[in-house]
Amino acid sequence: MISMKKILKISAVYLVCFVALTVGFYTFIVVYAQKTLYLDKKQWNPAEPETQHIDPARLTKALDYVDTRLPTARSLLMLRNGKTVVEKYYWKGGPRETDYLHSLNLPLLQVLIGIAIDHQLIRGPEQPLSSFFQKHLTQTLSDGSASLALRHLLRAQAPLLWGAGNPDYWNLFYAADRIEASLQVISRHQTGNQPAINFAAAYLLSQVIEQVSGQSVFNFAHRYLFQPLGISTYGPDNDDLVQEPMVGFQLKALDLAKIGYLLAREGAWDGQQTVSKEWVRWLFFNVPHTELDDTLGGSWVKTAIRGHESFVVRGDGGQYLVLVPALQAVVVTTSTSRFALPQDNGHDRLLQLIVEAVLEPSDTAEMTTRLALKPEMQPGQYTDNLAPNYVFTTPVPQDILDFFHQFAQDIDSKDTRRIAENYARAYEYSTDIHASPSRLMFSASPPHLEYVHITRIRVENDRAYLRGTLKFHFIHIFAGLDGVWPLENLIKLKGRWRWLGLPEKTALLDRDDYFDAELSEEQQRFVDDCSGPLVGESSLFGNDCFAETFQLAGGGRELFAERLQPFLQGRSGVGLHVTGVQRNGAAYRVQGYIAGSALGELRLPDGLQIVKENGGWKWQGIVDSKQIE
Repeated sequence: MISMKKILKISAVYLVCFVALTVGFYTFIVVYAQKTLYLDKKQWNPAEPETQHIDPARLTKALDYVDTRLPTARSLLMLRNGKTVVEKYYWKGGPRETDYLHSLNLPLLQVLIGIAIDHQLIRGPEQPLSSFFQKHLTQTLSDGSASLALRHLLRAQAPLLWGAGNPDYWNLFYAADRIEASLQVISRHQTGNQPAINFAAAYLLSQVIEQVSGQSVFNFAHRYLFQPLGISTYGPDNDDLVQEPMVGFQLKALDLAKIGYLLAREGAWDGQQTVSKEWVRWLFFNVPHTELDDTLGGSWVKTAIRGHESFVVRGDGGQYLVLVPALQAVVVTTSTSRFALPQDNGHDRLLQLIVEAVLEPSDTAEMTTRLALKPEMQPGQYTDNLAPNYVFTTPVPQDILDFFHQFAQDIDSKDTRRIAENYARAYEYSTDIHASPSRLMFSASPPHLEYVHITRIRVENDRAYLRGTLKFHFIHIFAGLDGVWPLENLIKLKGRWRWLGLPEKTALLDRDDYFDAELSEEQQRFVDDCSGPLVGESSLFGNDCFAETFQLAGGGRELFAERLQPFLQGRSGVGLHVTGVQRNGAAYRVQGYIAGSALGELRLPDGLQIVKENGGWKWQGIVDSKQIE
């Protein structure tokens, strides 16, 4: 007979095992919930795809494409007939996660302007800008800008270049008088497409709404647009989101889908007109037509997706809002990228696949009939199925792309000799599976390479120092891995690139600051001591880091810090990187960026420089207003 003591001991063992399994399962949920458990948990008007005539096989193909070919995807939503048939979240995504709309702010503001017209706060799209910005248009501009009307802001069309490649946007961001700076950009839009036109137009529209309504554009949107649609992102109890009109709104993916559905319903929501039907029709009247792979960002364009007339608005960072009226479908994608993705980033192919999954009446009657699919083309010169998907926001030499292509082929061969050819003899294999996938490469069945995401590269003396990630078709639940590893360094030996890894002799070169400019010892000490005060932090030792006549972006250091602080507060890993210095008389002009902000890399203003004053270096800078012309 089993004693009570033994029973208690066995029970304790079972209890410990149960607790361990519970903790493990909870950890699994925390790590993977946003990517798995939320996949089929639709939040609004849920419906199974089949009930809304969605072909399951075609839909699976589209969803597999996101998993394997779109490394920066955060979400994919699809509404049909007012039902949520697809709601998927991916890398660092989730139903509660918000994304800055950036270049998608303009379509949202177009709706808000229509609401203001409905409430008779604005006469109409032909109302001249001078009635809103009379002081600026009469005193500062003399190029015929007074003839501009509200419709010039609403119809803004220009190539979007968000990030370090777009000096116009950052000049708007840092300008002391943003209205004046934005009007100067808009006033020339008929003679040349400026990259910042859409951003300037969106900011000016937000200022129009604030002037006519007497409240912030965020409060106006909450009251007249978000509340009727059940969007609580900018509710009165939400103080976590930065409310900066130049940057615009942060919304959840479902929020964006609801706004798309509102437009697809010509402004109607639950039997009420949130915005007038006439205004929605005006917005889509004479929308420019373009090919899907050649769409401008930031405003609506008309295109054809698998033979269906569609209205598409995209952001360069991977945000898309798509209306397909004939199919009563709305598609939304969001992305982790805060800056411009390459044009061939895979989203066009995704839109084709997702629209192709929607069955027309003829398809429903004969499910066995399948449309012929074009073979999937890979970026660059590769067309084989083993080629990884390339996503990068910086130029990458072709021979390095060739290396990754060869690496993918060698992995698929499962030939350890071929795989070893990709590694330099000096390569230091990591025992930490989180740090490097090298251990997997020589296993019995190494996982195939899905994508290469390169964010930064520096090639020097037959060495390539890279930043970014590799994604392999691999998952390890207990190690907390989903197949994503940081890129390692490369070395060229006998004309071929090979993995150099992260051995000790290159550890110092592998830091982020290796991509920075080489400064003198005195200049580097100044940057180390005064990078914090530049962005509004107090100096630890009370150093005076600013010249007596410090001026930047039309204001003093207080204005400069005011521009930056909302996007830096409470964030870890914020740091200043100086990527270039150029002599400018007795001063040095400084180029660089602030890493770790809520907007990604915040580029420093063009006019920032350092000067010698009282025997030490000081921050100084004057941004000439002509730079935004």
